[in-house]
Amino acid sequence: MSKHLFLTGLAAGAALMGAGYLGRRNLARTQRLTGIIPIVTPYIDIETAEGVLAVMERLPEERVTIVLHTLGGCVTACVLIANALRQFRDSTAIVPYMAISGGTLIALSARRLEMGDRASLSAVDPQIMGQRVKHLAEAKDKPSIAALAREYDVAMRKYVDGALRQHLPENRLGPAMDLLLGEHAPHEWPIQRPEIEALGLTVTPAARQWADLVDRHRGRAW
Repeated sequence: MSKHLFLTGLAAGAALMGAGYLGRRNLARTQRLTGIIPIVTPYIDIETAEGVLAVMERLPEERVTIVLHTLGGCVTACVLIANALRQFRDSTAIVPYMAISGGTLIALSARRLEMGDRASLSAVDPQIMGQRVKHLAEAKDKPSIAALAREYDVAMRKYVDGALRQHLPENRLGPAMDLLLGEHAPHEWPIQRPEIEALGLTVTPAARQWADLVDRHRGRAW
């Protein structure tokens, strides 16, 4: 298994093939016409990123809406999607229920964020083999893993800082960085909408239709 598969915010167990629905030609065509891209999968892998980027590349306008329901995934895949999202002049991330770890990273890269009343984000610090990089960075008995952990820690801190600067003034960055890099809580600990708003981030309530969309993709009816 590639080491990148371990670089995930939360080990999601039996992961679905995240890009499966993107491979359906008629649905991909609908996404291109509407600019609405659902990312509904426990694990965001490279195939997921390929599907999302393919749809983004073919959007007729500089406007996109990402609907997220995920526990995170491969760091490379999540950063690829986040990078592409940053390039749109008009971008919205919608989180009806949860966007954990890498899902949070993608959500923060949009220009606007919408969350359900009970929706959650989480910290975005990477993990290697299920362990947080900030803990592995001091592993004296595994110097190569410690070096890799330090590289990922530095890179992610820089990336989160850049993502937050499009939303927050300089004097609000410190508390936001601490919360989103998991300085005082477990990596997968849910961060609810009021906590995100308390950081100074603008969060709009997500309409019920987005929860319904996620439910349809998951084959659930409540």
